[in-house]
Amino acid sequence: MQNAIAFSNNDIITIAWSYGKKPVGCMGFAIYRIDDKGIEIPLPNKAVFKNTGQVEDKSSVKFPIQKFYWKDVYVRMVSEETNNKTFSYKIVPMQGTPGNFVPMDNFVPLISNIVEISSDVGNNMNAYFNRGLISTQRISKYLDGDLNIPSLRTKIGDYKGDTELRDSLSGGMVEALIDFMDRAKNSGKIYAGLYELGDEQLIENLCGLGNKLSIVLSNSAKKEDDTSKPKYAQKKTGKMVYPQKTTDDNDPAREKLKRSGALVYDRVMPDSHIGHNKFLIYVDSSGTAKAVLYGSTNWTGTGLCTQTNNTIVIDDELLAKRYLEYWNKMVEDTVAANKVKTNLQGSVFRSWNNIGKSLNIGETSVQSWFSPNTPKARGKRSPDEICPSDMVEVIKCIDKAQHAILFLAFYPGAPSLANWSALALKNKKDLFVRGMVTNDSASEGFYYDLIGGTPPKRDKGVPIKEDYRVGSADAFTGTNIPLGWQKEILSAGFAIIHDKIMVIDPFSKDCTVIMGSHNLGYKASYDNDENLTIIKGNKKLSLAYTTHILDIYDHFSFRIYYKKYGNGSNAFLEDNSEKFLGKYFNAAGKIKNEQLNFWMNGALDI
Repeated sequence: MQNAIAFSNNDIITIAWSYGKKPVGCMGFAIYRIDDKGIEIPLPNKAVFKNTGQVEDKSSVKFPIQKFYWKDVYVRMVSEETNNKTFSYKIVPMQGTPGNFVPMDNFVPLISNIVEISSDVGNNMNAYFNRGLISTQRISKYLDGDLNIPSLRTKIGDYKGDTELRDSLSGGMVEALIDFMDRAKNSGKIYAGLYELGDEQLIENLCGLGNKLSIVLSNSAKKEDDTSKPKYAQKKTGKMVYPQKTTDDNDPAREKLKRSGALVYDRVMPDSHIGHNKFLIYVDSSGTAKAVLYGSTNWTGTGLCTQTNNTIVIDDELLAKRYLEYWNKMVEDTVAANKVKTNLQGSVFRSWNNIGKSLNIGETSVQSWFSPNTPKARGKRSPDEICPSDMVEVIKCIDKAQHAILFLAFYPGAPSLANWSALALKNKKDLFVRGMVTNDSASEGFYYDLIGGTPPKRDKGVPIKEDYRVGSADAFTGTNIPLGWQKEILSAGFAIIHDKIMVIDPFSKDCTVIMGSHNLGYKASYDNDENLTIIKGNKKLSLAYTTHILDIYDHFSFRIYYKKYGNGSNAFLEDNSEKFLGKYFNAAGKIKNEQLNFWMNGALDI
């Protein structure tokens, strides 16, 4: 068994460690990043001891990390600057007092396994995650207290001037999307199905494809005041307001694409339905579909930079062909509707989508689904409504979980992955379940399904009830923030967590990753154009997604916990070792921390 273990994806590396017993007297750990040349650099610690004052050097040597798992969030930038891809970590337990720490004599340093900061997850698959968290002290300090959302959106949209913030938050996402489009520069074509298209750099690259691009572009509809008409008095309040009109944020991009010579199919959906896809297919000069790109990332500045998102690229002819078949079915459905919104998503299209397909990519199995796949659109939710075929398969995966269920979701509606995870935990109480969502109706649903009840109707402003395992995104936006911290921005738009992903039993040979554009609830299967894959048996992929999920979970769960229990207290390091160690070990010296136990289970296979 490896006593220190590292996990990675293209964005971060997570390290966890244990001595198998409580390291009595330990005041924390100095953590060193080791590159491929053996050079050791200590990681910083943002937390300091009380009364430390302003210090430049916050090295974990001077301010030991008082946790047993940690994230290296700087490693991607280091990798880009040095071109070094592989790293390991040295964990050194420290003893002493502030200003006088030395390594412990009776606990030796631990060295982790070597991991790679890379999108490559094997089996011709590459997984990409952005760093779309703006509710951070780093962003607040970068903005120097000017937490102006329009200004932030301008900064992240700038791809020609000062791109520091855009580059940092988008991670490798922009490059992944552009690199895929570039496959058609010399030969072949790109077929696209997109929902939101507003990022100027990506629009420019799509337009650069000219007639090598065929795209089904949906509408990104929003309501706004129609100032061309007179105000009227609202019935309930008597307030004078303008009538509302529906506009489409995709219109500017749509016109540019048409002028570029691209073949554009306008798929303008009716209210309560969205063309939610975000995929590209590369087809070579012989007409063979070769690769597909898909995930949760909308092609906007916010999608790239201010929401958490993921994208996968799979070079496989069978899966690419499957997506191309779906693209053609969307075109047929669009043409058949003859520009009548309510004619879209007809019975032929729905019937074709209702048949999933399984295929193998090396040792990995992939089950592919598309939406809408029910006989008709969803009306009002009812107890006897049919479970969509794709969600039947998702529920089967959840019910088979043996060790862990992890997920991130935006606004899945109900029922959804949150409800089904709660029921699985209720039936198997030793499951490690962690999830984070944008919309608190999902976290509330998890809570009530877990205890066996129905969420009550609540008045505006009344806090919801949540279980610590599944929460809704929050930030230090008010007055209840740690001493010395700055206020944060929670959101630059509607979404905060925008991933739609689930990992089940990530350390198992039967590990499962569920991902795509689908919000993983009934609503999407009934009403939206969606794509979904259930990928089994690729442990490297499952660990990459696990690393991302728990990174996001930890970020928001700290803020949720502090705002609930902090009550204006500090977030300083503990000056007593037992206060820190007591969070991880019981009175008998055994590990009690669920997440540490989870990570160390992964060490059994290293």
